[in-house]
Amino acid sequence: MLKLIRSLQLACTLFLGLGFAASAADAPAAGAPDVALKNTVEQIRGLIKVHYAEYRGNQDKFFKTVDEVVVPRFDVPYIGQAVLGRNVRTVTPEQRERFTTAFKNMLVHSYGSAMLDYYNSVNINWMPPRLLQGSNEAMVNSVLVRDTGQSYPIGFRLHQVDGDWKIIDITVENISLVLNFRTQLNSEIKRTGIDDVIARMEKGEFRSEPVQQQAGAPAPGGAKPQ
Repeated sequence: MLKLIRSLQLACTLFLGLGFAASAADAPAAGAPDVALKNTVEQIRGLIKVHYAEYRGNQDKFFKTVDEVVVPRFDVPYIGQAVLGRNVRTVTPEQRERFTTAFKNMLVHSYGSAMLDYYNSVNINWMPPRLLQGSNEAMVNSVLVRDTGQSYPIGFRLHQVDGDWKIIDITVENISLVLNFRTQLNSEIKRTGIDDVIARMEKGEFRSEPVQQQAGAPAPGGAKPQ
């Protein structure tokens, strides 16, 4: 579990640190996928800077802010469907909606505090965004450098929704978070059923276990619904 928690914390840290590396002179043109990320980052960083003590004292208020500012940068329905994988063929529309909402809330509440812990202690070395030919997707790769000197490769996979760039997966040290959760949650669905998994997620009782990428396996760039 520590591996997954660290990965999610790093991803949150990166998301908040995206604005640190690019200067006005080398900022990409408006409409580029990394610009969409940076605009969101600057908004949440500004709110944390002003309300840090308040958010520390009232994390529910901070989680609400994350839900309103950061979550819309993610294509939550797409990610929920991708995590469900083949189970999406057998769940009802109501179950799919409940699962997607519960999954999103689980991430916000489980890992949102990392944004408060690390928002001012990282720097980013970024590569230019790469548009994927034959699709409406893009990769934004970067290397996070913490104040301890440790560095981690982290990538965002995005696609366009109504002309806006939204995240559909994050890779941390070449591990896809979507694929990790698909493996873990689908194992639980097979064991106890979709309704039990949803209920546990809604109650905050679900605890994920670590999933290691197999040696020699290609690093997943993203996960598409199956």
